Amino acid sequence: MKLKKERENISQINKEFQEEIRNGAERLFNYMSDFIENRLDKVGEKFQEIILCEKHCDRIKEKYIEVLFKDKRALPFLIEDRYKIITSLDNIMDMSEIIARYIQVFPFEFYEDIRDEMNQLNKLYLETVNQLLNCTLLMETSFSGAYEITFEVEKWKRQAFDLKFKILHIIFQKKDEPLRISLTWKIVTLIFDVISGAEEISDFLRGLIIKYPGK
Repeated sequence: MKLKKERENISQINKEFQEEIRNGAERLFNYMSDFIENRLDKVGEKFQEIILCEKHCDRIKEKYIEVLFKDKRALPFLIEDRYKIITSLDNIMDMSEIIARYIQVFPFEFYEDIRDEMNQLNKLYLETVNQLLNCTLLMETSFSGAYEITFEVEKWKRQAFDLKFKILHIIFQKKDEPLRISLTWKIVTLIFDVISGAEEISDFLRGLIIKYPGK
């Protein structure tokens, strides 16, 4: 009975943690969409919500880790593997928070000639984070389904890579204020870094699927 309760606790906390990451990612996507189109009011307040999501994720992560190490027999996976998953997902939220902080201090209008590409990159950000979370949850019940998702994440990373350099090619040719160019470049790169980080996590998950072939 105790074993079952520990598993339920881990599962419940994990879902709560992932819901908060998903919530933060969806807010960042929505606010970023308006930011790209220069139609976002109260930028500081809106992106402060992302920062608060990250802080909440940290608290949930600490609770998860506490339960994780209480009873090593309670888990079907190695403790170290679950710890790596939770901390890796937390890094995704950390990077999302950094994007929010950069946008809070961005004092310019967004370049009109890169809006289409930035909107595409923004959509890839949300899709990648959502599918990565789906993958980690699916691993609890279906390795085959999770395995397929890892290749989707890899595909989106390649698309994001192409978009990143297409955008950078445009902004680095501008004769504009260096700070505007530099901050725009930084935001683009940070969004790509989240997608790239998600792909690295999906590679790790694929390795776990191979490691536990009987699941």
